[in-house]
Amino acid sequence: MDNLNKREFLKVTSLLGAGAAVPVTSTAASPAGNPTMSELPDANFKSDSGRKFGSQLIHHGEQAGFQVTPISQDKAAPGYQRPGNLNNPTVAPLLRKIMEMEGTEAAMGGPCGMAVISQTYMALLKPGDRVVAHRCNYDWVMALFRDYLPEWGIEVGFVDLNDPGNLAKSLQAKPAKFVHFEPYVNPTMEILDTPALIKVAKAAGATVIVDNTWLTPYLLQPFRLGADLVIHSVTKYIGGHGNAMGGVVSGRKELVGRISHAQNWLGGLLRPMDAFLVTQGVKTLPLRMRQHCHSAGIVAGFLQSHPAVARVRYGGLPSWNPRAESGPARGFGGMLGIEWRNDAVHQGLGKHVKLMVNQTSLGDPVTRVMQRKEDKAIGIPARYTRVSIGLEEPEDVIADFEQAIAKCQ
Repeated sequence: MDNLNKREFLKVTSLLGAGAAVPVTSTAASPAGNPTMSELPDANFKSDSGRKFGSQLIHHGEQAGFQVTPISQDKAAPGYQRPGNLNNPTVAPLLRKIMEMEGTEAAMGGPCGMAVISQTYMALLKPGDRVVAHRCNYDWVMALFRDYLPEWGIEVGFVDLNDPGNLAKSLQAKPAKFVHFEPYVNPTMEILDTPALIKVAKAAGATVIVDNTWLTPYLLQPFRLGADLVIHSVTKYIGGHGNAMGGVVSGRKELVGRISHAQNWLGGLLRPMDAFLVTQGVKTLPLRMRQHCHSAGIVAGFLQSHPAVARVRYGGLPSWNPRAESGPARGFGGMLGIEWRNDAVHQGLGKHVKLMVNQTSLGDPVTRVMQRKEDKAIGIPARYTRVSIGLEEPEDVIADFEQAIAKCQ
């Protein structure tokens, strides 16, 4: 590995089935499951200016005359009531950009993604309501659905949404007020048929809430597919640098208005400094997501050929996702999962990584690994590691995997 230069490395990984062995700046045809730069953005995006996604994202929503969003920490400045709504001169540009990207009617910010999810459900649910969710979601969403909402008289039904027919059966058996899911599921890497699930839910009269944190509006825009609310932990890919926290819910104006009103008694606002940092980060979202997709494709291809690996779960691999070339999303960012063949590698990998970090969180420049326990009920297999591929050079990430795996065996 040390004797290969980058060009030679990319040729070798191509022969090994690494898939994405095309430089990120190329617009030539890529191997199956790894689309070119021009194919990645969700084709549903529209802007009144006629600009493309990246250009509009940089310029849209900024105050006139400003190229860098100003930071206003004044809690009582003229023109706004609190630093969490569209009148705040620092928070507003971020909310406007997310509304533009997703095509939504309104947006509201909170201190983190989980805060916004909690605020959304506390504002919109009442005792006796029912929520249908995919069998697996982000861990703390699962805690909210399993441990807290039922205590408040709200029923939550967990359904395997890999088959949209399962959702139809559940809603036919008992109506639900909300359907909640992640298009690319944390941490199982399941790829759900977002358009089909939205169609089924809407036909049954349910309101659809989609957590789009992993794919971002660059790769998928659920509101334009019919979802009612779209949630982001902007701490992750939208901010992209691991230096700020925040959450945003956007969607139908009436629903967002109710959530925003409830935030007055719930508390928990998106603070100006975090909004400033995320707004600067989001301007490079297309560049970063292209690199995450590119690098994850290379690393996934290497891993699936490694004898220590039983299976790689990555949305861009046709071996894991047969709809990789035809689904609504053509790219899957940097998230992948590894099923190991033996316990020694599963248990020891995190102790031996040098470049990568054995930590939670995701979606920033640092590649992270996270060991997960088997949980058959929600689809987490045995000997499973969740990986967030960062922005390092993919050959360096591969070299770190190689040396860490070797030390485990």
